[in-house]
Amino acid sequence: MPASPRRLHLIHRGPVSPSQRPPLLFVHGGYVDARCWDLNLLPYFADHGYDCYAVDLSGHGHSEGRSVLDRLSLDDYLADVLGVVEGLREPPVLIGHSMGAVLVERVLERSRARAGVLMSPVPANGTLESATRLFVSHPSFFVAVAEITRGELGPRSLNALREIYFTPRTPLQRLLEFARLVQPESLRALADLAFLGWHWPSPTPDLPVLVIGGEDDRVFPPSMIERVAKRWRGELHIVPAAGHAMIVDDRWQACAAPVLKWLDTR
Repeated sequence: MPASPRRLHLIHRGPVSPSQRPPLLFVHGGYVDARCWDLNLLPYFADHGYDCYAVDLSGHGHSEGRSVLDRLSLDDYLADVLGVVEGLREPPVLIGHSMGAVLVERVLERSRARAGVLMSPVPANGTLESATRLFVSHPSFFVAVAEITRGELGPRSLNALREIYFTPRTPLQRLLEFARLVQPESLRALADLAFLGWHWPSPTPDLPVLVIGGEDDRVFPPSMIERVAKRWRGELHIVPAAGHAMIVDDRWQACAAPVLKWLDTR
């Protein structure tokens, strides 16, 4: 697969002193950009001696492609990630959240990374099951997502964000901080995610994989996360009292600490 034809923006946070540890490449999920990692996890892992990179996928953040966003597919995003991997000094450990975890899995399937961490990952059968369940239980959530992507931050949209992506105790300031990162997502990529199960799954190479889920994740609950860990024969860690947006909510340290411990033991 050729590298992305678009100019990509990277956030880089390096360790204070040179390190022999492998670089970490963080891949964001849908509707946001690489800044979601820079709120907490990039500084955290850099402070612990890791050379950290986070990429804005095409059409996101400061990368090119916003004008053709709805034509971009998961394969386009995969080309972005593979291009960044090729540009690093050595094969990285990939860390992806939600949609980003799908991209990490596809890079791992090609054995182009040292290891992978899948955080709140999309199940192998795609998002259709989750979306159907959310539509039945919380139909207003999809309206709220559309409002937030347009910058409309009213009580309804923020309450829906708290209820589905975060947890009931999340303070308003945290919701507003996250909402400022939200942007439209590619309709084509969303369709790709919905129908992941239509594609025959690729073999999984024998690479170290850690799967992190949130106990209170309303989008991909632990029962779905367990399937991903089983597919990769990987280690599973469920973070107590954490929601889907675990990397930016108040439980981020409880999410980051097991990842750090897992990395340091390898």
